[in-house]
Amino acid sequence: MDIIKINHDNFGKYIDQIAEVIKNGGLVLFPSDTVYILAVNPTNPTAVKKLLAFKNRWTGKAISIAVSDINMAKKYVKLPKDTQKLYSILLPGPFTIVSESLHRVTPGIEAENGTLGIRIPNFQFILKLVKYLNVPITATSANLSGRSPNYSVASLTNSLSRKKAAMLDLVVDAGKLPKNLPSTVIDATQSELKILRRGDLIATNSTSLLSASVAETGKIAKFLFDKIKDKKLSGPIVLALSGDLGCGKTVFSKSIGKLVGIKGTITSPTFVIINDYGRFLHFDLYRLTTSADFEEIKFKDYFKKNIVACIEWPENMGQENLDWLKFHTNYFAINFKYVSETQRQLYFSF
Repeated sequence: MDIIKINHDNFGKYIDQIAEVIKNGGLVLFPSDTVYILAVNPTNPTAVKKLLAFKNRWTGKAISIAVSDINMAKKYVKLPKDTQKLYSILLPGPFTIVSESLHRVTPGIEAENGTLGIRIPNFQFILKLVKYLNVPITATSANLSGRSPNYSVASLTNSLSRKKAAMLDLVVDAGKLPKNLPSTVIDATQSELKILRRGDLIATNSTSLLSASVAETGKIAKFLFDKIKDKKLSGPIVLALSGDLGCGKTVFSKSIGKLVGIKGTITSPTFVIINDYGRFLHFDLYRLTTSADFEEIKFKDYFKKNIVACIEWPENMGQENLDWLKFHTNYFAINFKYVSETQRQLYFSF
């Protein structure tokens, strides 16, 4: 069992070695955006047989595959327009989307009903490897069936018998991973989405995510902010957060501030209207009702530099200010809806 340690600086040095092992039918322990995974070429029967033997898994219990983009996904599953929209909204991200398979993978990868789960993780090591290989890799969690997923190499290898450890052709160690849950699995084969496994983020349709806690709202904030950053935009970024009192807008805003890099305490601007942290601005427009109110605080002047701003109660800014922001900034609207005492629905369309 060979072990290599990777980071963002040296991955290019090892990518050919990793790819060669997979091309030759090898079984590789590899990091991901969620947990450590077992990676093989899903079109190689010898490799798939080895993977199933390692996991003590029977044929017919599905194994998801990771692809580099939607174009690669189209080679392995049927993607109607609704599912393509789901891809554009949720991927890359911590989701597995199940679709009808085109049967181009080895038996043992698809589910018994002929479906196949696809992942496009927001994780450069996997995306670069898959692009380099020009074929998908399996993205099943690196654990024996029925056991917990692993967030470090040692937690898996220390639990393996010598026989099992010898089955690993290569171990790629990226250190201890953050304790994210395995991906949320979404069945997109029917008109209504069905959650087959709950992960950190829950999608109820292609444009909304469900939060049941402060921590989950923070994870949704990170997911959406990562999507915005991936657009590589120039100029100010505005997140307009609408919804009733107590729906999590301030929690979301504080999470964005931390993601921008604010180290100190981020407080609610309810009574001061705006908190200016330099790179991050946090507005609460609840008490502003007239155009004169906005002129008094010189509202537009705040958006003449490259900042990230969260605006609570954007509906109070009026049409003229809204149109101005949409023209002069990168404007993203997120609507918070009260579902129950513990649940909030966040709607978005970007």
